[in-house]
Amino acid sequence: MAAALRRSLRIPLFRRHFSALSTAATATSPSPSSDPISAAKSAIRSESDPDRLVSLFESAAHDPSFYDDRPIYRLSIQKLARHHRPDLIERLLEGAKSNPDSPKSEGFLLRLLSLYSEAGMPDHAVRTFEAMPGLGCRRTERSLCALLSAFLKNGCVDRLQDVFDRAADEYGIAPGIASYNVLLRALSSSNKVEKARALLDEMPDMGVEPDIICYNTVLDGYLKKGDYSGFHEFLEEISRKKFSPNVGTFNCRIAALCAQGKSFQAEELLDVMKSNRIQPNRSSFNTLIDGFHKEGNMDSAMKVFERMKGFKRPDDTGVSPDFKTYTTLLQGLVEKEEFARGVEICKECLEKKWAPPFEDVKRLMDGLMKSSRKIEEAYTL
Repeated sequence: MAAALRRSLRIPLFRRHFSALSTAATATSPSPSSDPISAAKSAIRSESDPDRLVSLFESAAHDPSFYDDRPIYRLSIQKLARHHRPDLIERLLEGAKSNPDSPKSEGFLLRLLSLYSEAGMPDHAVRTFEAMPGLGCRRTERSLCALLSAFLKNGCVDRLQDVFDRAADEYGIAPGIASYNVLLRALSSSNKVEKARALLDEMPDMGVEPDIICYNTVLDGYLKKGDYSGFHEFLEEISRKKFSPNVGTFNCRIAALCAQGKSFQAEELLDVMKSNRIQPNRSSFNTLIDGFHKEGNMDSAMKVFERMKGFKRPDDTGVSPDFKTYTTLLQGLVEKEEFARGVEICKECLEKKWAPPFEDVKRLMDGLMKSSRKIEEAYTL
């Protein structure tokens, strides 16, 4: 047994995997390109100085293909936000807004609004929304939803409610079901779930019929509040109204059971979903894995992980584990001192080019070294 365990603890191989990832992660030199716009994009991806990044961005901003590149916009704003440079974010996005070569479509302007939101600059998001008519762009409910979502992302629930209430009179946009869903999420996530529930009853009077997504949003509000009595009562209301539950409904039920230490019961819902032809998603499996992890049952967590990897939908697509899946498993296995299985999970994570949290890797390496010493001591007996 000791020999088998020793073979499973391939510390040098693990170190080579981790070293290879670190080397790949630090290689930032862009490949040469004859296309100046492509070269500028490569330089932006590797640039760490915020002022130089903005200069590179502006040098390429005249090209139509640059405006269509959503990832390069988002990456640039994320880098500037990490450097706490709202002045450069404003310079970059206002420049894009005023540039005569840039599109003045609703989609493009809402992209700028959302980038301001992600950077924690809701006032600038408001200004972008208000500037749209002057730029020749008609605002629709899509625009209203983007602004409401910006308030939600930045925790401005009162401002969100105020704009929602004024939308029809001031902006000529009657909130539809998408806008109501944003407001319901805001109320449900800010401990105002009863107000959200009351809003569901008011919606038909405003000409908007709530759907299962609306009800799932309020159900999740009870879950976040930890009000399991209200959760089950509201679940019964969903059933009485004869809404067909979807994956979101089941994910709320799974999360509620896991939060109460009932992960085995939660796992049974996967079979209920299958019998109702409802396909679980990544959140379904991740919630179960996290539930078993918190209960200290890593054998069951690993079984759900294998079930996740083997799951196939009717169209033959699967459900891929993500970074959260691997980090939850790695943390749990290290906590239980199951280092051999921890190595395998870490290898899979590294093969996907994801660097596991340093603290968990350090604890895994320490555990492997300790186990290796114990095995060597056993050989000397």
